[in-house]
Amino acid sequence: MTTQPFPFAPDPTPEDRETGRLMFAGPIDFLKGAVAMDGLPPADRLEVCFAGRSNVGKSSLINALTGRKNLARASNTPGRTQEINYFTVGEDRYLVDLPGYGYAEAP
Repeated sequence: MTTQPFPFAPDPTPEDRETGRLMFAGPIDFLKGAVAMDGLPPADRLEVCFAGRSNVGKSSLINALTGRKNLARASNTPGRTQEINYFTVGEDRYLVDLPGYGYAEAP
């Protein structure tokens, strides 16, 4: 018997897994870091956002999903991501690395 992290979600099919893999396998590039709302890119595509506490591994997860070591800059110091970082995923998506909340050692 296998346990599912979400009991209401069905196990993904091999096709589902391949679709998910391909979502992050294409061209992905850093677009910009925004410090204020007026610096955000246009809301013209799907955004996949990563939010959570400081030092939980949001940037590391983005790097792992995309197979790139230094796409999203990761640090051992909590609170280093202080901008909303946008990455383009092909022509129709953004990956968004949000600043952490809670414990932080950065100024």
